[in-house]
Amino acid sequence: MLKLDWNLLFILINLIVFYFLMRKFLIKPITNIMEERKKLIEDGLSHARESQEEASKLKAQYEASLVGARSESQKIVSAAKDNARREYDRVLEEARRDAGELMDAAGKEIELEKKKALNDLKAQVAELAVDAARKVTGEKDYSRQDMELYDKFLEEAGDDHDADD
Repeated sequence: MLKLDWNLLFILINLIVFYFLMRKFLIKPITNIMEERKKLIEDGLSHARESQEEASKLKAQYEASLVGARSESQKIVSAAKDNARREYDRVLEEARRDAGELMDAAGKEIELEKKKALNDLKAQVAELAVDAARKVTGEKDYSRQDMELYDKFLEEAGDDHDADD
């Protein structure tokens, strides 16, 4: 059975001393290390949460500024299109006006050339008529009579031409 002797007492004393020594030199440092690690992990997690919240705020700001930038770019593009359209219309109107002026000037030039050609033709016809009249009359002094015939022909040709118009 169980014997109580001094060995048992020494074993109990050794176990108690061993327990206190283990507690002081092994369990307490390990517990301290575990507490420090727990604190470090909690600090890391809180820092991560703060960083995540800050990132969420920055993301929201970025998205808001992106929406603002998009609307601003659409306004700029729209304004540029409006300016381009107005410039196009202005240039087109100016080209039409210039083309109209050129057409009017060309019409006037054609009318002047037509009148000039008609007058030249009248002068040539008058000259031919005077030459024909000289041959018919056989006269040699032509200057005064030529002028009278020429003037008379021009008056008649002018009246006929004016009646046609």
